Amino acid sequence: MMGQISEMKRILTSRKYIREFAEDYAERYGKNAKDVEGDIIQAKKLNHISFGEYEWTGHYERNPEQKKTVSTLWTRMEFRKKFTDRRYIGMLMNKYIFSKVFAEFYRRRCVEASEVNADLLRRLGEAAGQVVYKPNCKGMGEGIRILPVGTKEEAEESLACIRGVGNGIVEEYICQDAALSRLNPKAVNVIRFYSVCSPEGSFLFAPILTVAHKNDISNGCQDALTSLVDIRTGKVLTDAVDQNEMVDYQTHPVTGAAFRGVQLHYWEETIAMLRRAVPLASKISNIGWDVTMTEEGPVLIEANTIPGFTTAQYSGYGWVTEGYGYQPLFDAVHGIGFQDDGRYEKVVLRLS
Repeated sequence: MMGQISEMKRILTSRKYIREFAEDYAERYGKNAKDVEGDIIQAKKLNHISFGEYEWTGHYERNPEQKKTVSTLWTRMEFRKKFTDRRYIGMLMNKYIFSKVFAEFYRRRCVEASEVNADLLRRLGEAAGQVVYKPNCKGMGEGIRILPVGTKEEAEESLACIRGVGNGIVEEYICQDAALSRLNPKAVNVIRFYSVCSPEGSFLFAPILTVAHKNDISNGCQDALTSLVDIRTGKVLTDAVDQNEMVDYQTHPVTGAAFRGVQLHYWEETIAMLRRAVPLASKISNIGWDVTMTEEGPVLIEANTIPGFTTAQYSGYGWVTEGYGYQPLFDAVHGIGFQDDGRYEKVVLRLS
């Protein structure tokens, strides 16, 4: 009896939050609150969609077939639970190990923070006058520092900072190429690729250009403007969105550079690099790969085992896939292979 009462309370509380969200959503978008509430309830039954995912994907405006294709954190967790061998996760989570396993694509010097001294810092920073410190096992851009080392005094101060923050890595600062610098020269801008690997095949999909907005680090979770890129050509397809505020930008608000139509350099080389890198981590079923381009070609920055995926299904990008989401790539959890009827031509590439 007590269990039934607790479950009833949980359901009532959940319905209260759904109703409050629906009323707020309806007021902001000029919809009927009862219709929105009913749609959210059905969506949660389908794929446990969160309120943020519901609004970000424009779920209310999608037709029934499109709604079935929306991927959520819950559906991706089910996919990873079934197809990821957790013994391999440390290969990506530990940034120092990652730099060694993927050294062919990493293409920059990287040392453990415990091994650096002021002279080594200056050698690592001789090209850019600065180095990057990263905590060894954190994500979402947390704890990353850009440290000046151009002078002896700067190197000493940066060394003290590194010793004060604990375990991590120190590496050369990447000097990005001209195309990315035009968008924002003050930060290394990146392209996030996603991969899935299962018995139904391996795919690379939804490349997202991530350009720093105000800060000196490009990270979609904190401060970045993101656009969708054509996976076959490397041309930026869309305007950018600040996913933390849901504000669209045709041009960068600081540099004035337009997003849509930018041709990213070394695209064929980038895809070729990922065709070789993804199989090395095929035991990890869903990865977010961060890449940038230098004047010498593409380099791999890092890879994430639970990659943020919100941006890829932004409603403003929906026209690229005719309003369809990326759940078909994760339906391998039900033994269903991905079949592209043409909607995903610009954003999905089969690797095997």
